[in-house]
Amino acid sequence: MTLELLAAEGLAPNLVLVGDGPERARLEERAASGPLAGRVRITGWLSEAEVRGELRRARVVVQPSFAEGLPVALMEALALERPVVATWVAGVPELVSDGACGWLVPPGSARALATALGAALRAPLDTLRRMGRAGAQRVTELHRLDSQAARLAELIQQASAPRPGGP
Repeated sequence: MTLELLAAEGLAPNLVLVGDGPERARLEERAASGPLAGRVRITGWLSEAEVRGELRRARVVVQPSFAEGLPVALMEALALERPVVATWVAGVPELVSDGACGWLVPPGSARALATALGAALRAPLDTLRRMGRAGAQRVTELHRLDSQAARLAELIQQASAPRPGGP
């Protein structure tokens, strides 16, 4: 539905769906006709290196979900300096700063998703590059292993330090 809305606005993006699953045949059938014909490619399962290649070729990475924890796919996209479009669910807003490194939309809203994708498709490349750099910096600051390990060690030390008046 979202891509059809974009096509109605005169935008004709190409979509690459990375992965596989029980809906693949239905998606391929739907993508083979109408305004999506020739614009959707479903890769099936890919190796890590192949996924990185797809992420590097992407203008924007899209992950509209109804439920997520902290999605690794978005972290990988941001780390590779790709802005993202994602739904405002669970831990996603902790990772994606709306307007800074991507766009956040409410889950289930095809119109909001189409609006965000339209903004990403219309954005100048230097804007997307700036957003990508901001995303990579955000991932580094919030989720880099060494900084998180240091923070965890600090919390453990604080928790185990003797407290005045306590045991």
